[in-house]
Amino acid sequence: MKTVLITGGASGIGAATAKWLCKTMRVIVADLDGGKAEDLAAELRTQGRQCHGFAVDVADADSVRSLVRTVEERFGPLDALFTNAGSFFLSEVSDMPLDTWTREIDVHVKGTFLCCQAVLAGMAARREGAIVTMSSDYAVRGMRGGAAYAASKSAIFSLMKSLALEFAPQNIRINAVGPGPIETPLLRRGMTDDAWTRFRHDRAAQVPMGRLGQPEEVASVVDFLLSDRARFITGQIIHPNGGQLSW
Repeated sequence: MKTVLITGGASGIGAATAKWLCKTMRVIVADLDGGKAEDLAAELRTQGRQCHGFAVDVADADSVRSLVRTVEERFGPLDALFTNAGSFFLSEVSDMPLDTWTREIDVHVKGTFLCCQAVLAGMAARREGAIVTMSSDYAVRGMRGGAAYAASKSAIFSLMKSLALEFAPQNIRINAVGPGPIETPLLRRGMTDDAWTRFRHDRAAQVPMGRLGQPEEVASVVDFLLSDRARFITGQIIHPNGGQLSW
């Protein structure tokens, strides 16, 4: 049985992906909130799945390396990685605290780099592996009030393409998923019920398919990209976004 590591795996898209992938893989759920990660893993184990939860701070190199070392000592080589850990703060650039900018870059860009770096040496030695990075529609479009978020997602997009070229000769596939608006706790954070209802209505009106996406609709794309069905696909981004970006 292959083993996959999912960061930011305790909620939202990460949790949906853990539930999806555990049907066929051993799933390592890693999250800043290690308790929530293990709660999800324990729930899935009651269903007969092989799932284990761990705490990790993806912006901390020692934390990431320790996690990967522990997982591989206990369960063997990591075959797949989904770098899903995320952060989301809105602020106009003129008023943006430096801490907000730094946090978005650290979690998204540094975190993705550290997680990929930690698993790629082993994958390269085995000449096999698959990675999916979490990008966004905003990797390729501007975001008023979200410059730090959009810039970090663009950086992930570029990092993914560079890594894909670097590791293709070792038979390692590296792709990205770039969702549009997805109904997750991160998207809803800080909104009252009324505010969320209005937001959902207004945001859905901007999507050609007329609705927000569900976490499972992203999880299914991650499943595809990590699977052998995508064995000739690398360096690509897929946008589950209801047509929000149409080239």
